[in-house]
Amino acid sequence: MMHLSHVLFRTDNLQRSVQQLTDAGFSVEYGAHPSKAYNAFIWFEEGVFIEIFKIRTIPLLFRWLMRIFGYSPVLDRMKVWNESSGWCDWSLETQEKDLKYYQLLLEYLDIGCKIFKSTRKDFHGRKLSWRLAIPEDTQFPFLMSAYSLNPRPEKMIHPNGIKKVRIIKVGKEKLDTVLLDALIEDKKPLELIEGCQGLQTVEFLHSDIKIEDILI
Repeated sequence: MMHLSHVLFRTDNLQRSVQQLTDAGFSVEYGAHPSKAYNAFIWFEEGVFIEIFKIRTIPLLFRWLMRIFGYSPVLDRMKVWNESSGWCDWSLETQEKDLKYYQLLLEYLDIGCKIFKSTRKDFHGRKLSWRLAIPEDTQFPFLMSAYSLNPRPEKMIHPNGIKKVRIIKVGKEKLDTVLLDALIEDKKPLELIEGCQGLQTVEFLHSDIKIEDILI
C-alpha cells in the first residue's frame, strides 16, 4: 500500500518564500545550492512533508519533444500548477524503490500515466533518484517510489514548535476516490472536501499557522 507523501506549493519567488517561511519559524532546506535551486522543503520527522517550488520554464521545442515521447501528462499537470495559486498538488508514495506493482495495476485498470526516473543533487550534494508515475487525470495525486537515499532528517526542530502535518484537505469533486481507496490504507491524514477540486490547504498539529497566509 501507499501513504501520503508530500504536498506542493507554487511560488513565483523561491528565495523570498524561503525567507518568509524562515521568519515564520520554519527550518527550510533548499533542494540544491540556493543559486541553482528551484525548490525547497519543509521536513518533519514523520508524515507529510512540504515542497515549495518555482516552475522552471521549458522551451517550446523541448515541450514538443516531450509530447512526442509521451510526457503529455507531465506538461498537462504543469499547466495546472501554473494556473493554481499556492497549493497545487499532492502525492502518494510507496516504501519500495520502484513502481513496478503500481505500473501493472494502472495498466490493468487502463489508467493512462507516464512513468519515469527522476534525479537531483540535494543541498548536501547527495545524488537522489526516484520513480514517478504521473496520471493523465490531473485531479489525481501523482505517485512516487521511495528515494534511493532517504533525504528526510532523523531530527528536525522548527523554531515555531510545529512537529508535523496533522491533515491535508483535498477537494472531492472529480477525484477518483475508488482508485484512491485501493492505493492507500491510512487515510487519517486526509480530509476530502465536497464542492471543490484539488489540494485546498494543510493543517499542522497543535498550530493555526497556514503556509498560504505566510506566502500569499
